[in-house]
Amino acid sequence: MKKLSCPLILLLEVSPFLAFASLAVLHPVGDPQEAGSFLVRLLDYQATYWMRNALPVPPPLLALGTGLALYAWLRWRTTCSRVGLVIGGGLLLLWGLVMLVPLLLHVN
Repeated sequence: MKKLSCPLILLLEVSPFLAFASLAVLHPVGDPQEAGSFLVRLLDYQATYWMRNALPVPPPLLALGTGLALYAWLRWRTTCSRVGLVIGGGLLLLWGLVMLVPLLLHVN
């Protein structure tokens, strides 16, 4: 379980960025939620949907990966889980910073 958790945690944490890159290639202009392709709508849901609609919820797979990294750190205290916590925490802080910008623009 320990050996399987490391790649799974890191894959879950970087999945919003992979989805964003794939979305840029598959659907470069327009609203992805209006696209006819289910894949494009799913990628948008994982990558940019949360930011465009200013929902105060992190991307689901990023939050799940960080939660699994925290669980693995509390249970096994491995180096990989610590790396997952640092990467997940950093990406969640970056997401929080991105979500703060619309709030500041709305106040001004």
